[in-house]
Amino acid sequence: MDLIERYLQAVKFWLPKNQQDDITAELSEDLRAQIEERESKLGRKLNEMEVESLLRQRGSPIMVANGYLPQRQLIGPLLFPIYTFVLKVVTLCILIPAVVGWIAAIVSFTLRNATNAAWSPPFAAIAGHLWTGWFSALGVVTLVFAILERSPAKTQILETWNPRKLPPLRPANAIPRSGSAIEIAVYLCVLTWWIGNMASLANLRVGNVHFVLAPGWTLFYWSILLITLAGAAISLANLLRPWWTAPRIAARLGLDVVGSVFFCWLFKANLLVGIWWPSATPDKAAFVVAQVNVWLARSFPYAILICLIIAGINAWRFVRILRKSGPPPLHAAVV
Repeated sequence: MDLIERYLQAVKFWLPKNQQDDITAELSEDLRAQIEERESKLGRKLNEMEVESLLRQRGSPIMVANGYLPQRQLIGPLLFPIYTFVLKVVTLCILIPAVVGWIAAIVSFTLRNATNAAWSPPFAAIAGHLWTGWFSALGVVTLVFAILERSPAKTQILETWNPRKLPPLRPANAIPRSGSAIEIAVYLCVLTWWIGNMASLANLRVGNVHFVLAPGWTLFYWSILLITLAGAAISLANLLRPWWTAPRIAARLGLDVVGSVFFCWLFKANLLVGIWWPSATPDKAAFVVAQVNVWLARSFPYAILICLIIAGINAWRFVRILRKSGPPPLHAAVV
């Protein structure tokens, strides 16, 4: 029986990350003490129905979690964790399309400038729409939760819960198969595009623009190809055996390091040696090549910073997984 672990996992979900471990440890000890006290009175182990009754008396996971959180005004403690979770989801749903649009505008701006087309990307408009859309969405979400906070059905909804319907217990080192499947699909798409569009080891063509590349492009092309294949292999292993192991974590971190090295090297390698488009003159083409290489070189420190941040986040995440894997099960004392 794993009702206790599932209950603790559900409570932990609604707690702030910096307090999750301490609060769940405290709650775990408290539940253990209650179980031992009842077992000593009964002279036997608690059965599943009795453990379920104990959890019902304790309260739903979200209500227990809110007991450890500071009181709120507009959104009360019962709804505040759900409110913040919805805000994060809404922000993510707005941010991803905005970033894609921003990148598309930058690419269009670069290509049109290269072909001497008179156009400038609407960066200010994109930023304005992003801010307005995000602010409006947060306002709507806040209004909905403020109304729910004052609704008489709120307490009944949160108190009507069944311990048997708690989410299944998920080990700290478990890997969702859906995530691994998505990773494999993304890797296959990247490989298809990379081989189909970037395989030329002498020059590349984007529309009417031709790029002449330095010999170092060969090394970069094959390196990215092999790194992508290795990443797909790790995702396939995770799909077949959906839990992190130390060798697979080391392999993933190693790929992050190697990929970061080649990414940063790209900014300093001066791989672009020539460019041509229908209306290009030699002087204009040489100017564009020089400017691209200069700006790439100037962006090198930022590339290093980005890679260090990503590597640090991944390393910290994997260290937490290794530390939390294999904890002694709490339900060993409950039969």
